[in-house]
Amino acid sequence: MLCLGTMAFAQQIVLSGKVTDQEGTPLPGATIVETGSAKKNGTTTSIEGAFTLRITSRQITVRSMGYEPQTVNIGTNHSIVVKLADNNSQMNEVVVVGYAKQKKITNTGSIATISGKELRQSPAASIQNSLAGRLPGLFQQQTSGQPGKDAANIYIRGVSSFAGNSNSPLVIVDDVEYQYAQLNQLDPNEVESISILKDAATTAIYGIKGANGVIVITTRRGKEGPAVITIRTEAGLQMPTILRKSLDSYQSLLLMKEQAINSGQDPNSVYPGLVSDAALEHFRLGDDPFRYPNVNWYDQVMKDNAVQLRNNIDISGGTSSLRYFISAGSIYQNGILKDVDRKEDFNNNYYLKRYNIRSNVDLDVNKNLSLKLDLSTRFSEINEPYLPDPMGGGALPFWRRISSGLLGPWVYPVRNADGSYGGVKGGSLNPVGALEYGGYKRNYSNDLNLNLSAEHKLGFITEGLSLKGVVAYTNKSEFNRQLTRERFPVYTMIPSTGVLDPVYPELLRIEPLVRGNGTYESPFRRLNFQAILNYSRQFGQHNVYGLVLTNRTGDIKGSDAPGNFQGYAGRLGYNFKSRYLIEFNAGYNGSDRFKAKNRFGFFPAISGGWNISEEPFFKDNIKVINYLKFRGSYGTVGSDEVKGNRYLYDEVYEVAGGGYYFGESPTGQPKVTPGTLGNNDVRWEKERKANIGIDMKLFNSKLEITADYFDHLRYDILTAMETVPGYTGLSLPPVNIGRVSNKGFELELNHRNAVNDHFQYFVRANASFARNKILFRDEPFSVAPNLKKTGRPVGQLYGYISEGFYNDEADIANSPKVAGKLVKPGDLKYRDVNGDGIIDGNDISPIGKPETPELTYGFSAGFSYKDFDFSFLLQGAARSSISSNTLLQIGNSNGIPAAIHQKRWTPETRDVAEYPRLGGVSFDASTFWLRPADYLRLKNVELGYHLPKLFTQRLRLKDVRFFASGLNLLTFNKLKIYDVDPESKRGSVEAYQNYPQMKIVNFGLQVTF
Repeated sequence: MLCLGTMAFAQQIVLSGKVTDQEGTPLPGATIVETGSAKKNGTTTSIEGAFTLRITSRQITVRSMGYEPQTVNIGTNHSIVVKLADNNSQMNEVVVVGYAKQKKITNTGSIATISGKELRQSPAASIQNSLAGRLPGLFQQQTSGQPGKDAANIYIRGVSSFAGNSNSPLVIVDDVEYQYAQLNQLDPNEVESISILKDAATTAIYGIKGANGVIVITTRRGKEGPAVITIRTEAGLQMPTILRKSLDSYQSLLLMKEQAINSGQDPNSVYPGLVSDAALEHFRLGDDPFRYPNVNWYDQVMKDNAVQLRNNIDISGGTSSLRYFISAGSIYQNGILKDVDRKEDFNNNYYLKRYNIRSNVDLDVNKNLSLKLDLSTRFSEINEPYLPDPMGGGALPFWRRISSGLLGPWVYPVRNADGSYGGVKGGSLNPVGALEYGGYKRNYSNDLNLNLSAEHKLGFITEGLSLKGVVAYTNKSEFNRQLTRERFPVYTMIPSTGVLDPVYPELLRIEPLVRGNGTYESPFRRLNFQAILNYSRQFGQHNVYGLVLTNRTGDIKGSDAPGNFQGYAGRLGYNFKSRYLIEFNAGYNGSDRFKAKNRFGFFPAISGGWNISEEPFFKDNIKVINYLKFRGSYGTVGSDEVKGNRYLYDEVYEVAGGGYYFGESPTGQPKVTPGTLGNNDVRWEKERKANIGIDMKLFNSKLEITADYFDHLRYDILTAMETVPGYTGLSLPPVNIGRVSNKGFELELNHRNAVNDHFQYFVRANASFARNKILFRDEPFSVAPNLKKTGRPVGQLYGYISEGFYNDEADIANSPKVAGKLVKPGDLKYRDVNGDGIIDGNDISPIGKPETPELTYGFSAGFSYKDFDFSFLLQGAARSSISSNTLLQIGNSNGIPAAIHQKRWTPETRDVAEYPRLGGVSFDASTFWLRPADYLRLKNVELGYHLPKLFTQRLRLKDVRFFASGLNLLTFNKLKIYDVDPESKRGSVEAYQNYPQMKIVNFGLQVTF
């Protein structure tokens, strides 16, 4: 018996090993069971994926949630590595949360993620523009296409504050806070993934900075293996999505003449020499273009297209202990203005030149200590033309100038018969001449970011414990230079004599260009320190994890007082069998923007989840659903973005002009006067966030569904007290009294399928809806109920309610009287809202939808067949309004006659008219002028082709891919007759004021060595 026992003991094997996924990432909590063991002999892996097990048989089975189980036969090697394959029936993806990573299967927060590979499908120069339509919960509005300044405004789950503070999200890159302005400077080639954190469970750890949501960016890192070199080069053409189209001089002047007559003016006095029958005939025939010009100023100053060039090279690889990713990139965007001939050598077109360099290095000093050194820098140069206009009242922005009545096609020719530039006294300066002589303004920006971190595993204290320290430094500097000229000779032709009369008779020659003194913007420096204690450990089927961190940031801009932020945060989570999930997050942090007693705040959040699909009753009975998780969260976060003086608790004193006079010969001395009063109780805004969500996979995980409902309450919003009358003479500080409710839902669908080895396809769709309402803001008691902002959305439009046109004098007599205006047939009729028989300001009411869309959505699809791949993205927005009451005026600085004005009201067209009578008094904001800003864009298209492996192997290359892509290729909307892009800036005439929105056709080549 002793011999037999000794033999049995001798047959036992002490097996050790490691369990990882296909990428080599350790899998903690995986179970290893000896096959056929009657006593179920087994163990689980540590946080590093390691295990040790004593077995007597020669076979084990390895399992981990989200992966295919694997049976392993044990040979002579008793130290093994087991790589498990993904099981697509589970959510095995990893998502980035605050200062950590989590598997989707155990995540209880609301997160949307996009990979860097998807971002690089878009030829957009700014990351914000590449994100549009791809992520649920992301609202965006791109108001300009100017190179270097074309980034869309981004809001996570809409707008929650009305105080004029920034609603922009917090930006985190590799766990370090970036300025929001730095987001559009990142090169998409550097990005591994982008996540948006939307609820309290994911943002509470950022505390006082998390109320507007968080964008978390992870940059690419090297992987073990030989060096891989990728070169990517692209060239594209930019073209305006839409341009303002005016009528020609003859048609325009007919309308202008009619407008003058209708308004009781003599048209020959208003437009001398332009609207007589003889003059109009010359305009119609075009037989004398110098006296009777017909100029399309857009055509004169704009090219058909402009070039965009982008180049990238990156190198990645490394050993098991040292890994690296190095990237360098450049982008050049030229402007759309024409290159006019000039004798002076300067470039006054719009353009962007940007160079990006990044180096991410990972070093494993030993099995417990790892270091990361990330260095990134960006150099950018943004050029703008200097386009002077010394007209009375100041110059209009250039794009509005060339679309206004000041530069109608009839005003003056580009050049007179002798080659001199045309002009008119008291009018706007010749735009083509401004391109030749005006000069430029240029901004140079250098941005350096250094991130050094060290992580040490503290397994000697307890398994799963580690300590991480981070030191991050940012240095941003800017330099401006300009070379400008204010005027140049222009001449106006006297129609009766044909004599050229100088507009500036005192200007005898072309003035020299003036070089402005180069100005340095105050440099911005930020130093950030972090210390993070992490813990994660598996106890059988129980998993416990958490972290505690401290975070301190100091900002210095020039000689300004430094801004300091100090924070502490924690996370504690538990799950059982990845089935029952609970997590606590909290931030305790503060800012020196507030007095000591209000400096720090506590921002807690709790979240939970239930993977019901892991329940035996569900697994055994419901086969169509492979994965189903319910989750919810509730908590509070804050925002320290306050408007105005940095320290609102300080009373402000100002040095006023005029001063006091003293002495026998009175000499003025400056005087100090009280300014804005201080608010000793000022504090940050707060937001209570509640969220419930569901994650589901069906039909063998071919269809994924994610849905969320959220209820956010922003309170303690800083706002001015309007109930204090102005006659008190006080300049009051903002106080924390405002409240806004913001509710909505999000839905995301994802279907992916591999038909066979050659053909795969995908279909994705997402929709986001957010509606806000002001619950309270301090308003004067005398304000009529229909004019109050409380109870309305943020950005609500106000105006009269239109009831059509006055048809005749009898209609006017039988309608309420209009205060202060003489209305005639063809003018707009408004509703008497308060029923007092008078149409005045008390009848103004909330009209239309808010300026920010309440609904955004996206739909994308694509396929790959052998060496070909194709994808497209449709992106849209709905439930927002734009008012065209000032956009469609003519005869002033707002606009010029267009096709819509030919559909004006006349006695003959009163039943079909789409525009009031010319010369009327109908330009108050009203429902008549409201237009839906809904749109649908073909946002992105990409077609690619990989050279067959047979050819690339002969060339000793890993891969060669040719591709073509497009941005904003088609836009469907209801504003085309107004020549307005649906994402244009809202309000007044600003829709025509910015650089046109661009579409891009792009071609590229990517080679991997």
